[in-house]
Amino acid sequence: MPYLPYEEPGITTILSLTSFLLLLNGVRYILDRLLYCGIIGEILIGVIWSLPVGGTAWLTKGMQETIQALGYLGLIGLVFEGGLTTNLALLRKTAYMSISVATIGLLMPIALSFILLVLPFSSSSGVAYPSPLASFSAGASLCSTSLGTTFAILSSAGMQQTRAGIVLVGAAMMDDVVGLVMVNIVTTLGEGGAGGWPIARPIVASFGLLLVTLAIAPFVLSPVWRWTTAHARSIRDPNAEETTGPLQQIVKRLISRIPQLNFILATAVLIIFVTIAAFIDASVLFAAFIAGGVVSFLWGRNQDQDEIVQHDGPSMMYEQYFKSVMDFILVPFFFASIGFSIPITDMFQGSIVWKGIVYSILMVIAKGLVSLVIYYDYFSKRLHTKKKPIIARITRHIPLRLISRPDLDASRVEAETEQISSSPPHTIALLVGFAMIARGEIGFLIASLSQSSGTLILKNKGGPDTQGSGEEIFLVIVWAVVLCTIIGPVGVGIMVRRLRQWDPAAYRDWL
Repeated sequence: MPYLPYEEPGITTILSLTSFLLLLNGVRYILDRLLYCGIIGEILIGVIWSLPVGGTAWLTKGMQETIQALGYLGLIGLVFEGGLTTNLALLRKTAYMSISVATIGLLMPIALSFILLVLPFSSSSGVAYPSPLASFSAGASLCSTSLGTTFAILSSAGMQQTRAGIVLVGAAMMDDVVGLVMVNIVTTLGEGGAGGWPIARPIVASFGLLLVTLAIAPFVLSPVWRWTTAHARSIRDPNAEETTGPLQQIVKRLISRIPQLNFILATAVLIIFVTIAAFIDASVLFAAFIAGGVVSFLWGRNQDQDEIVQHDGPSMMYEQYFKSVMDFILVPFFFASIGFSIPITDMFQGSIVWKGIVYSILMVIAKGLVSLVIYYDYFSKRLHTKKKPIIARITRHIPLRLISRPDLDASRVEAETEQISSSPPHTIALLVGFAMIARGEIGFLIASLSQSSGTLILKNKGGPDTQGSGEEIFLVIVWAVVLCTIIGPVGVGIMVRRLRQWDPAAYRDWL
């Protein structure tokens, strides 16, 4: 049949979808007001609505697949917003911290996952233990931070423009690219291959896309954007100079027929970058972030700053055209689709629960160790600024002609010294650690691929024979992904409440 006959949906379908949408937004609103972790409520609603009640789930498999696809569209839009609003200059300055956070967050989960080697699992031939390949696959599932969860946490807490938020954005973007590499590694190992190019291709393609964008944005994209928007402004401005050439007149008439040109151009940039990334096996989410940064760069380069601040900036464009459908439909669908992926009915077996909790604790500790980067930054700055008062006392005895207000400079030095000499930023360190704990969609993806590719294998302790069943290891990984995805946002919410109840000036370097 080449067409879909129109049929009126039943009342069960209408009530299921209506209650699903209302509860997603209602529960998120309540939890955001309490602990800035509304995404947890959306995940739980997804779990409940996908459960089979009386043999039939409230949302059919077809509905769940549709919601999952729309949710991924929401994830792309969420990351695009992150690129629009991220301070690229600050991101460049904090790149060393983002790299450090991402590196620790990637290596420690894989290292601690080898503790799984000592945990016994039941098999057809008795007690067996995970193979090193299974432990590596488990670590690969837990080494990447959920990019969508990170942006949602920062957005609900209002921390997108802070230094701590920028560090988290950079680290999460690197995690996303490495997550694609882990997907290829697990798939290649499961097939018995050892090719280097299939594994390296995602990271080469992703950073190649970034380098090409940096090269062409100022010299190719910027003139095209400026030329197009200049024609649009000349149409709105009655005092603008008239174009006399026939080609310019034709172009001007065509542009005059295009409503909301900036929105169309920004959306076109997003679609083009995402499509290119998909074809070259780069990270689609990384491409969406680059697209947001490119739009922000082009907008700021080709328009007056007053115009951008007042009414015509990229953030205002996103607020006007994207935000409503993103906040109330697409992004809630994304986090609900994470709930769809949780095999909740298989997880509560006695031998699985305790192993899952133990492994979850290890994975929380593994990602939480990224807090050490914050302490390193604090103590290195403190050691560096200890010399300032000594230099200030020495220069007081040097007869120089004053060309500025010395009292102001001295007070500024004392204030900076006092600020660095205060107590370490424990709350900021905990906030960064908790924000990196959430795994989300990438964890479920790699865990599912590990199970289907056959890398979650068990082996007898006294012999080389392997057992093919990896169901228990898969469920232990799922336990860790679920608990980490819950603990991360809740911990961030608690830390944000503490920061707002206390004096934020104590952490003005980070907020």
